Amino acid sequence: MELLNKTQGNLFLCLKILKSVMLLNLIELINRLILSVSRYRKIKPKGEIVKVNIGSGLSVAPGWLNVDASLNAFFSKWPAFVLKILYRISSVKKWYSIDDYLHILKNNTFIHYNVEYGLPFPDESVDYIYSSHLLEHLYKDDAKKLLKEAYRVLKKGGIIRICVPDLEYAISLYQKGEKEKALTYFFTTSKASYLSTHRYMYDFDLLKNLLEEVGFTNVKKCSFRQGMTPDIEILDNRPEETLYVEAIKAP
Repeated sequence: MELLNKTQGNLFLCLKILKSVMLLNLIELINRLILSVSRYRKIKPKGEIVKVNIGSGLSVAPGWLNVDASLNAFFSKWPAFVLKILYRISSVKKWYSIDDYLHILKNNTFIHYNVEYGLPFPDESVDYIYSSHLLEHLYKDDAKKLLKEAYRVLKKGGIIRICVPDLEYAISLYQKGEKEKALTYFFTTSKASYLSTHRYMYDFDLLKNLLEEVGFTNVKKCSFRQGMTPDIEILDNRPEETLYVEAIKAP
């Protein structure tokens, strides 16, 4: 009887895990379909100073347009009871309380869009672009296309700030014997969504070369929360592992 109960318990656990995996896969499929349908949308930003945070997640600052491919962005203006359901089935509950989650979504502007399709703004319509821990999730060719799009939508004299995991730091971890930690910058230890997988890594020279190939000038390595981009005292994070770089679209 004890063996039977144990077997039933294990079977129940397996079914529960399978159900969760199937639900997450279904949610991701639906999200990708929505993003595909909305790939041709165009947005004309309003305001004298336009600031765009691409791949924002929930790391946002007041007054920015936050472009993100997650379902959080899609449902941001839906009723609170829908957001509470989304909160329960998403991974954001590891980092945000339900109150913080609702406050962020309700008090900021989100644009549900996959930046692999470009940026949904007119030419020379944006003053500042900020991107934190996004570029490494794109293949290098796609990253270059995105930076071309950023160059296109920035006004002359506009500033872009790119924050990525520092390849030099990851290699230093490996050299110090912290091999498992170092490998997390290159590989996932379990199945992950297409939004979570790293596809390329950068040190300053690699990122500088890519920005200059696109046309940016005055490419500079910055310190944590130091630079010409507004609100970086709110937006910048993970200082130990992050490379911060700013560049200008020539006037």
